[in-house]
Amino acid sequence: MSFSQTSKDIQLHDGKTLSAHCEVAGGGNFVPSRLDLDTCLGNIDGHFRWGEKNFSQSARSVKLQGVELKGDLHSADGKEWKHATVDLDQHIANIDGQLKYKK
Repeated sequence: MSFSQTSKDIQLHDGKTLSAHCEVAGGGNFVPSRLDLDTCLGNIDGHFRWGEKNFSQSARSVKLQGVELKGDLHSADGKEWKHATVDLDQHIANIDGQLKYKK
C-alpha cells in the first residue's frame, strides 16, 4: 500500500528529507516520521533512480507536489540540468507508523 493513503501532513525538508504523520497499524493514531531520501534515491544521468543514493548532491530546485518529487538533476557529464519527476508512492511505505523504503 502506498504511504500517502495512510499518512497526512506530507512535507519535504531541505530538498531531501520526507516527513509525514503516519498511521500506526490498528488505525486511528498518527505519529511523526522522517525518511532521508538520499538513502534510497539517486541520480543516474539526470533521472531519479530507486536503490541508488545521494541524489541531492547533484540536484537543484527540488520540491514535492502531492507525492511526486520534482527537480533538476545534473546529467552524467555535468553539462546540463534535466527536469526529473518520481512518484514516491512507488517505493515508500508506511510500516506501522514509520516511513520506509521498499524495494
